[in-house]
Amino acid sequence: MAAKRRFGLKLWSKDFIKNKAFAKSAEAALKDGKFDYLELFALPDTFAETHAAVKAAFSGVLTVIHAPHALQGLDISAPDELENNRRRLLSSQQFADMLGSEIIILHPGMWRGEKYLAESMRQFKAFNDSRLTVENLPGYCSQTLRELHGITPEEISRFIAATGAKFCLDFSHAICGANTYNNDIYETLAAFKALKPAMYHLCDGDVAGTSDDHRHYGEGNYDLKRLVTEFTDDNALITMETGHGIPNDVQPWLDDIAYLHGLLGG
Repeated sequence: MAAKRRFGLKLWSKDFIKNKAFAKSAEAALKDGKFDYLELFALPDTFAETHAAVKAAFSGVLTVIHAPHALQGLDISAPDELENNRRRLLSSQQFADMLGSEIIILHPGMWRGEKYLAESMRQFKAFNDSRLTVENLPGYCSQTLRELHGITPEEISRFIAATGAKFCLDFSHAICGANTYNNDIYETLAAFKALKPAMYHLCDGDVAGTSDDHRHYGEGNYDLKRLVTEFTDDNALITMETGHGIPNDVQPWLDDIAYLHGLLGG
């Protein structure tokens, strides 16, 4: 049997407003031990409206927080947006305070180039929160079609050194970024692993592609067993970042975790 990893279910704070049935389904599955932890994506300015429901559902559940990113207006490479970005980050910090979360995942900003990377590092450090955890990005955003930074192990290593950040390794982003630069995906992943990630994101996808499309497990051709067994350690936190659209219940993620357990031998 493979060494034990911990697999997490991802919800959005808006689910507690607009998709309450799914939130209740997720609550039941987490409390029943079907998943090992919750990753909560905290949209800007949602704490006041949703914190009571989130606390009632998930107080005492192991939780990590994902902060908003550029699609929600939090772009830490925009030099004039520092104070607005502080406000957009606040709900993430409030949820982390309430749930005792030790990880708040925050993306680097948009665009590619040294000045954008430098500004992202400056703002990340200025937030002065030891829970902040940088996530590697793909070569470009498939929704805005803009090039990104924070793609390579070298850039993430610089980010960690400059800010003291923890690191979330997103496997699909790493594979897409490696393909963008025509680098070997497994050499790239080995270099990322050497940065000692605090946690991971895992979906399926096209192993030769450059677009991060969050396929459910078995819908792509990633060597998922190799990704988990070779590039994560015992007790790793691995969020199942699979699926698109508005879910009805947690069954697709129950299917995902069953698929992984089948691959990993238990």
